[in-house]
Amino acid sequence: MRIIRLTEPQSGLSARCRLIEDAAPESAAFLWDLAERRATFEAMHAIWTGPEISVPMPASTLPAGMAQPAIPAENATSYPETGDIVLAYLAAGSTKGLPPGPFYDIGLFYGGGGRLLMPFGWIQANVCARILDEDLAKAQADCRAIRRNGACTLTIETA
Repeated sequence: MRIIRLTEPQSGLSARCRLIEDAAPESAAFLWDLAERRATFEAMHAIWTGPEISVPMPASTLPAGMAQPAIPAENATSYPETGDIVLAYLAAGSTKGLPPGPFYDIGLFYGGGGRLLMPFGWIQANVCARILDEDLAKAQADCRAIRRNGACTLTIETA
């Protein structure tokens, strides 16, 4: 069982997440690759999807030398649950308004009622990790702090 950690210094977020490698192997491998590189991205509270911290990752923001794979649907949903970590993949040119190249987005869902309805329609994302039960309550409080504070910097690392 591989564990990654999502951290954000201003809110104090430090959530360990178990990769769901059996149901979402390619998505979990993508997150593990990011974690091994200790990748850092700008993140924000989502606008459309409910209780979610969104980590948009245009291909140009991925760490240097990292593969930019086409991620297939695996363990996909439009209704993430509390504690789910999802990976959305949108192929280059598939959606109006995105930067050039492939587009990835990690969603950290910290409450009920999440839905992947975007201004351009419904999408599905792969549930590929889950916040450990013992870290969930603090992660929920920290995500609410991110919502109040605005944009932040989130790091993905090995636990």
